[in-house]
Amino acid sequence: MGKPMADYVKLPELEEYKEWFKDFADLYREDGILQVTWKTLDGPMHHSGMSHRAISQLVRVLSLDYKNEIIIFTHIGDHWMTESDPNGWETYSELPTQRFQHQYFDDTNLIKNMVFDLDVPTIGAIPGSGFHWDSAMLSDITICSEDTWMEVPHAHGGLVPGDGMGLMAQHYFGTKRGNYYMMTARQWTAQQMLDWGMVSEVVPKDQVMARAWEIARMWKTMPYENRTIMSNLAKRPLKKLLVEDLKLHTVSEQYGSLLRIAAGDMGDRNAAQQDEKYISQTNDWRYTFPHMQQAPTRESWAAFRTEPIEWFKKVEAGEAVNPCDPTRPVKPYRPDGE
Repeated sequence: MGKPMADYVKLPELEEYKEWFKDFADLYREDGILQVTWKTLDGPMHHSGMSHRAISQLVRVLSLDYKNEIIIFTHIGDHWMTESDPNGWETYSELPTQRFQHQYFDDTNLIKNMVFDLDVPTIGAIPGSGFHWDSAMLSDITICSEDTWMEVPHAHGGLVPGDGMGLMAQHYFGTKRGNYYMMTARQWTAQQMLDWGMVSEVVPKDQVMARAWEIARMWKTMPYENRTIMSNLAKRPLKKLLVEDLKLHTVSEQYGSLLRIAAGDMGDRNAAQQDEKYISQTNDWRYTFPHMQQAPTRESWAAFRTEPIEWFKKVEAGEAVNPCDPTRPVKPYRPDGE
């Protein structure tokens, strides 16, 4: 038997690329099942231009490693992403090139890489409330805890909700319901997500990851080729949706932001459009109180800019407890308690 003229290209192995992304994700693989746990350093993921980019970059790298046969996407701790890096948007604000790259490339890649790059079955495992739930909801199936609340928050801060979350709300909820939740920033619950087709299962708190691994191991009993082909069928509706509408959505958000920058009314809480770092500071409040699950009014929208500030003052004074406290020690889940 002859020898090929050139060998396969050597691509990075898990031990190598897990080091590349160690500030943003914990990677653990067992029997071909890869668990991706989003984080920032040793705590919950803090939304930033850097984490935004790392998510899409990691997904692309994962697609090149054929040893990743099934992938679970989750978040460290008992919430999804709730925090923001207040200094993590400096390069994002640089015009024109840096902001263009973040909004034109990163915003799009964060969504499309999940369904166009990954050929294997994927599971989204949501341990609790949070925002930027893209990777979980774009997975082939999605599991969430019974106490999960979520929303499309953009409009509250004056942004065009075009980063893909509004598009997914329209897709999963139906046009009218999706439009309503996209345009009002009203929250929805785990049960509503199940009833409206956004998640596959709702499970008791602290059982999300065990259930995700149970399903992944169940899939492992199928032939590798067949479960991979099955995943392609699962992704097909989203692929068609993203080809039709994703870029229009992401560019619309970018255009709206550039208009506000040109008009000089984008910035702090008093601006017509709040900068990302200011909007994200209120997340802990949004996932502590159920106010945003009610039908919104002009008054409730106005309160969004004041009530979280007053609550944070009480938290800092020791008069209230923040259940999303990002300083609490957290560890990535390991199956079988490893």
